Amino acid sequence: MPKTILLTLLFTALSCARCESSPGTETPPPGDTTPKNYYLSSSAGSDSNSGLSPDSPWKSLDRVARGSFNPGDSILLRAGDAWTESAVWTSKFSGTEELPVVVSSYGTGSRPSLSAYSGSVVLTVNNSDYLVFENIEVGPGAGYGVVFGITDKKPHGNITVRNVKVRDMPLAGIFFNDQEYLNHDITVSHCTGDHVEMLFAISSGERVRIADCEATECVYGGFSIISVRDGVLERCKVFRCGTGNYPNGACGIFLGINDGFVIRSTEVAYQKRQGDNPDGEAIDFERDNKNVTVTDCYLHDNDGCAVMFFDNMKGLMNEGCVIENTRFANNSLNVLSPRGFEIHFTELACNNDGAIRNNTFDLNPGVRFLTTVDPSVTVSGNKAADGTPLELASASGAATFEDAGFEAPALGSGYDYRPAGTAWTFRGNAGITTSVESAFTPPAAPEGAQTAFVQGAASLSQCVYLAAGSYKVAFSAAYRDSSGAGQGVDLYVNGVKTGDTLYPASGTSFSDCESASFTVEAGVCLIELRGSFPGDKTAFLDSFRIIQ
Repeated sequence: MPKTILLTLLFTALSCARCESSPGTETPPPGDTTPKNYYLSSSAGSDSNSGLSPDSPWKSLDRVARGSFNPGDSILLRAGDAWTESAVWTSKFSGTEELPVVVSSYGTGSRPSLSAYSGSVVLTVNNSDYLVFENIEVGPGAGYGVVFGITDKKPHGNITVRNVKVRDMPLAGIFFNDQEYLNHDITVSHCTGDHVEMLFAISSGERVRIADCEATECVYGGFSIISVRDGVLERCKVFRCGTGNYPNGACGIFLGINDGFVIRSTEVAYQKRQGDNPDGEAIDFERDNKNVTVTDCYLHDNDGCAVMFFDNMKGLMNEGCVIENTRFANNSLNVLSPRGFEIHFTELACNNDGAIRNNTFDLNPGVRFLTTVDPSVTVSGNKAADGTPLELASASGAATFEDAGFEAPALGSGYDYRPAGTAWTFRGNAGITTSVESAFTPPAAPEGAQTAFVQGAASLSQCVYLAAGSYKVAFSAAYRDSSGAGQGVDLYVNGVKTGDTLYPASGTSFSDCESASFTVEAGVCLIELRGSFPGDKTAFLDSFRIIQ
């Protein structure tokens, strides 16, 4: 499920690099390097003024592009004024740790407003160091809001963006644009965004901190964090986003190719899913995230699941990712796929050494706290809202499958891909079917009224607690008579294939199948059946049992 947003952000890096304005030759009045204030007023200024006092302000943003500035200088925009021009400030601001350059406001009234109804960016600020950008409103615009870019292929950073409002733009409101980890030491705080694609996006950077920001009614979501090394997003809120139609899905917080990133004390709620689009989740671990932690957050009332770990089927795995001490409530409200889970792993064996621990789940009927996960993911200390422990599989009693006959949820008629409300996890074109008014038309079920089906290279799985010893898995199987013989199933135990492919013997009745034996140590074991034929052939499965 690749996201078009990633391509959009990467493409924009090239387009923004080509949109620089020539700085020209005009400079501010000569003088020493003592820090100065430069004033701008769209309503009362003139570019022929000195710009050095509120009584003699510059007028245009382009006048800044033709100036030269020293560490400690401030570019101050008059409160209540509005600029309706697209501007590019390239290599203008090189402050120091003691004397940063500041872009801010002066006077009383509303924040100065920057908007542009043509061009891809309202304001582009390239190649800056030790810059503070604050107290500004950006938008409406035809594309991005304010883009901090790098065009000279050199590292730039120590940039602070605070108390900035972005609104009414089809793309990201605040965007740090780079693909080579040249952005570094970025702080974005107390910013708000509404009716933009997302409040904040970054395509590459090191040491990034986002704090106390709020995104509401954004088209995609609140934050897109891509290729960040060492960062944190904390005390932020994402409410009522996902208002746009994204065929590949939208989410509150998008994560891709990050290493050492933390999301904490953050609330994501009311994320929407449109039409027949996927996703709608609060947080999407898209792929290749390493050592990313979600902790002490509140994820609730989202159309999709709360957290998705997505495998893009290119061998890029999430590794060492942790969800802990987080409250989940009332998610999975309007899900296309996956359905029926608060936390979902779309594939197995692509989430190395992760952990789901010490979380609290207020579960809707038919919604489970976690799909089947590969054995390297540690699941511990999770509980329901009433304190009841939540486990992948109980250690008490005989070794059995839950819902071995696939009677939940009760369909009555027809079929359902990847149904909710069951102990099984279905992936791809797998699900349950009845023999009543169902296009799959299975033989009569050997147990109950419903059977599972595996169509093509799909799978179903469940975690079962087994004592140390040797076991076999037995089940009843048939093939779909209309598609003919040829679909088999392979048994995987803890991600390892066990024995040969098992083929149903008939298309008109179920017969027994029994796997090769396998040996396990005591603990929760992942039992998975995968379709062996990738094309449009179907096997029906029912009446699962474990033989010691």
